[in-house]
Amino acid sequence: MKTAQLLWSMVRYHLFHSISSVICTLVANVATLAFGLLMQQLYTALSQQPRFDQHLLLLICLLIVPSLAQMVAHFVGIHNTIGIHYPARGLLMRNVLDHVFHLPGAQALPYTAGEALNTLRDDPKTIADGPGLNQFPPVIFALIAVVILYRVNATITLFVFLPLAAIIAIARLLMKSMARYRVQSREAVGQVSGAIGEIVGAAQAIQVAGAERHVVAHFQQLSNRSLTQILRERLQNDSVTALLQNTVGIGTGLILFLAALNAQNAPLRLGDLALFLAYLNYIAGFMLNFGSLFGIFAQVQVAFARLFAFMPEASIDKLVEHHPLVLTDTGAILPETREDLDVLSVKGLGYHYSKNGNGIENVDFALRRGTLTVVTGRIGSGKTTLVRALLGLVSKDDGAIYWNNTLVTHPDQFFVPPICAYTPQVPHLFSATLQENILLGLPKGNVQEAVQQAVMDRDLADFPQGLQTEVGVRGKQLSGGQLQRTAAARMLVRDAQLFVFDDLSSALDGETEQLLWERLFERRGATYLVVSHRHAVLRRADNILVLKHGHVETQGTLDHVLATSEEMQQLWHGNDEGDTNNDGEAE
Repeated sequence: MKTAQLLWSMVRYHLFHSISSVICTLVANVATLAFGLLMQQLYTALSQQPRFDQHLLLLICLLIVPSLAQMVAHFVGIHNTIGIHYPARGLLMRNVLDHVFHLPGAQALPYTAGEALNTLRDDPKTIADGPGLNQFPPVIFALIAVVILYRVNATITLFVFLPLAAIIAIARLLMKSMARYRVQSREAVGQVSGAIGEIVGAAQAIQVAGAERHVVAHFQQLSNRSLTQILRERLQNDSVTALLQNTVGIGTGLILFLAALNAQNAPLRLGDLALFLAYLNYIAGFMLNFGSLFGIFAQVQVAFARLFAFMPEASIDKLVEHHPLVLTDTGAILPETREDLDVLSVKGLGYHYSKNGNGIENVDFALRRGTLTVVTGRIGSGKTTLVRALLGLVSKDDGAIYWNNTLVTHPDQFFVPPICAYTPQVPHLFSATLQENILLGLPKGNVQEAVQQAVMDRDLADFPQGLQTEVGVRGKQLSGGQLQRTAAARMLVRDAQLFVFDDLSSALDGETEQLLWERLFERRGATYLVVSHRHAVLRRADNILVLKHGHVETQGTLDHVLATSEEMQQLWHGNDEGDTNNDGEAE
């Protein structure tokens, strides 16, 4: 889809305001032409009969009409601009975020957090400020103005406006280099923003490693490169803009020069001179804007490309697809799949990472309602990968998943509350209150009960502001155990049928862990899938999956897997209760 088609789709999204903007532009341009013609009549009348009479009074009164029309068009135009600009920005950001939220949860974005923020903030603005329907009326009326001036004096018209047209042609030739400089400057600014986010997030690691000087030097290098690219872009853009802006002065000088040169042979009347000067500003202003459009169009092309990098697997028309400016429920969970869980069956599940080929292969198991299934194995055996493939956080390569007897075709959209709730290996908290982190957008929920079941009630008593305590950036005000239990409370408040934990209790002491599992198992009818190596969890398990090199070596009760699996025997007897479980895969 070409850039012009994308822009047309954006115009259709706010069609009423676009049409209203065109009408306002028409009114303003007609008023400008009328004002110039009235000025011609006024100065011609003054030159022929320099005294104040009814005819002169009428002309002066008529001059007020186009001025008022321009004022009204201007104020209505401001309203239209607001009605076009902000919805356009909102639509682009909405579509990008909607696509990102529907990607597999473990799929990396093409940008760092800082670069992504920079792109979502600036590029929709560039597109919203891009060319619209109101760019077309000035073309028509500028041509009309040129024809009027040509009929007054063809020589002056050609000598004045042909050089201005040449300037526009030069600006057009610079369009490709303007686009190239735009790409380079946006990439450089994005790298600086990304570096800031990474440095702030890893401040402690930088201090511990004593790498402050190296990091500062690296940041300074990125900043200098960004400054260079921005200056190159600004220098070219400002040079073209300065050239275009001086067209009015050049044109005025040419008009006066040619009028004086032809004063004897073909004298220019005072009214005609006033008409030329009035239309000169109008036509030169149009040319200035028209010339700038080439640079703006190049910037819009770059902005569309950068936004589309968030959604490469989609068709580009998805970027400008019309929607309300809210992220709505996709309704992906079909009515027939809302039945209560009896058994969750996984058959031949497989997934391999493209970089190294590691993953899982041909995994079969079943979860029955009200049971606890534990996935265990060595580091790198595929435990976290299994959970991600099941929940659709990565797109499985093989296998099928059945909820009772219904095939789950979109696990990433199916395994969400109230069907399933999940706590990852490294939970993420936001810089907000404890209650806001637990509810995370839920309009209401039994937070106190969730906190009690997650064994956060004793900690909560020590917090000065209780549930309204700020947890800090990424929950840094909490200990590792408190962070894990807060994430557990976030999961439990959603009251799902299936709860999936990825090594939930790794940062908990034995007493807290024991109490946590006792309270969790008090939930009637709840089904659990847990990644863990902890003895306390394994002893409670109804079914244990022992993974080895991405395959299920054996599964069954604790007694069964200990009796039949040498791998499980080594894990059980060599297991240090203080170790944590980690597949060594990026979250």
